[in-house]
Amino acid sequence: MKLGRIMGWGLLAVLAGGAHAGTVHKDAEASMVLTGTVDVNPDGSLRGYTIDRSEKVPPEVVAIVDKNITRWTFKLSAPVTDAVHTKMSLLLLAKPAGEGKFAVTVSGASFGDNDGRNGDTVSYKSHDPMPAYPKAAIDARVSGTVFLLLRIGRDGLVQEAVAEQVNLDQFGTANEMRLYRKLLADAALQAGQKWTYNPPTRGKGVDDPYWQVRVPVQFNLLPFGERPKDEYGHWHGYIPGPRQTPSWISQTLLSEAPDAMPGDGLHAGNALLSLATPLGGS
Repeated sequence: MKLGRIMGWGLLAVLAGGAHAGTVHKDAEASMVLTGTVDVNPDGSLRGYTIDRSEKVPPEVVAIVDKNITRWTFKLSAPVTDAVHTKMSLLLLAKPAGEGKFAVTVSGASFGDNDGRNGDTVSYKSHDPMPAYPKAAIDARVSGTVFLLLRIGRDGLVQEAVAEQVNLDQFGTANEMRLYRKLLADAALQAGQKWTYNPPTRGKGVDDPYWQVRVPVQFNLLPFGERPKDEYGHWHGYIPGPRQTPSWISQTLLSEAPDAMPGDGLHAGNALLSLATPLGGS
């Protein structure tokens, strides 16, 4: 059983597959994740922002990002006297809008450090074992990304784990996609529950009873040892899966789109900042 492959989008090309070449699957999206930094004044107004490697991003996308970010305002959970400087990642979506046109939106944003190296957030201690790629998914040429939500105890062990969302790079029937989402989710969870972490050593949350992180787990069909090519600034077609929200998820992570983060590392969010302005489109 093989699922239809989503062809490359280029700038805003057509999602193909299904009944015949050129058919646009109604659930298909194209995404682009951009990273950068944002600076926020103590009153919540925007001081400035940067986009990493902006020369690799199509100019029309840069214009949409600028149109959105320049009108942002923020809520701060605690008073500050200096500007807040933090990392930022953005999720842009392109969806078919009929007549060969596409609607582009800034659909998600996340803020905060993704590696924990500054000691303010959880960081990896051991990332072993690596998830085992399900043989049935390999045989069917199915790939995708699982976004795990993990609750980490003070001993650095995983207390709770949930596959928050599974995005597939292929599409098929509802039953086929449900099957492969479960296969990838189960494989990611089996490994992720055994990973260990270093608790924060400083900052506001250092004495918390537990911490929460979001971790993307990618399943790709590249030959062993071959690294994915750098596709920063390019569109990626995929079929988004339903989002699961456990009762213990933090408000910070709940307010952010799972796929609005880079495809590696881990993310705990920035509890100090939240957007007060709705995200928007082109």
